[in-house]
Amino acid sequence: VQDSITLPVQVNGKRRSEISIPSDMSKEDVEALARADETVARSIEGLTIRKVIVVPGRIVNIVAN
Repeated sequence: VQDSITLPVQVNGKRRSEISIPSDMSKEDVEALARADETVARSIEGLTIRKVIVVPGRIVNIVAN
């Protein structure tokens, strides 16, 4: 069993970053960590976040316009 996993973070379907998280982290914490990532923050700057999709153990996708 792995202690941590690396998740890709997408903004509007385009891969922007990767985050390493503990494998037992909640969806809300994963979402907050993804939004706090420097590259992701630059990508969503000035945009309205419509939806954040967190697939546990797979990917984080932020939909914004």
